[in-house]
Amino acid sequence: MKNNSPYAELFRTYLVGAMNLVIGLTLSYLMQFYFLRFISFPLRTYVSNTLAFLIGVFFAYILTRKIVFNFDSILGTLKEFISFISISLINLFAPLGVWFLINLVNTEIQKNEIKYLIVTILIHGTILPLKYLVYKFFVFKPSLKK
Repeated sequence: MKNNSPYAELFRTYLVGAMNLVIGLTLSYLMQFYFLRFISFPLRTYVSNTLAFLIGVFFAYILTRKIVFNFDSILGTLKEFISFISISLINLFAPLGVWFLINLVNTEIQKNEIKYLIVTILIHGTILPLKYLVYKFFVFKPSLKK
């Protein structure tokens, strides 16, 4: 796993993405169907995704530093962390935007547990390569030069 070729890093990005997805899906699912039942749809979907994002971004930063880019330390600079969070907002707003569009067409999808999970997986899987490129060439670029 110490190979730092772009292909190895992209593979590790998908590996970390899968771990983040499991964490995020678990959090989102639990909030959507158990913890936030007192909030009505579609607001519940937006709140569930936002809370899962806020918790997941910390795990994502640590896993990305350690696994994708093989840094010795899980802690980077404050500037790097803020950049990571800023770019990670893609993970928040892209799904919310897709869910908004889905709600315009069919509000029942978010109420079905299986359909909710499938759509969430598809959304996150499609934005992962873009995030890898942004992380590599912008967020972690100074640390990679060291």
